[in-house]
Amino acid sequence: MSTEPRPRSKGTADEAAALAFAASDAAGLEHASVHRADAVVVGGAEDAARGADDLARAREERIRTVLDFEGRWATHGGAKARAIRAEFGWSTTRYYQVLDAAIETPQALHHDPMLVRRLLRLRDGA
Repeated sequence: MSTEPRPRSKGTADEAAALAFAASDAAGLEHASVHRADAVVVGGAEDAARGADDLARAREERIRTVLDFEGRWATHGGAKARAIRAEFGWSTTRYYQVLDAAIETPQALHHDPMLVRRLLRLRDGA
């Protein structure tokens, strides 16, 4: 059994999920297909810059979408787990992992400062 690490594929699963999410949103689809780990393909230097820009835009779009969804549910509650599955195609665990990572970003604070501060307070128990 080899102790050497496996070679890293082009892009991570999180990067692929962000790009797939943004692509499906741009296409007007209701459900994102976030299971393709090979969605990030980068060629030369120009492609790398374009891929980085696309990835940054996809992450910002996903942050905005998750925060908007969370903001809507703060006001009326309901069957949130079912709505998370319908909206994003994620388990509730994955949704809260993405939300937790999102509220740490400056883009999230810029998008909805009151919601992000409230979520940070709730998470930190203050």
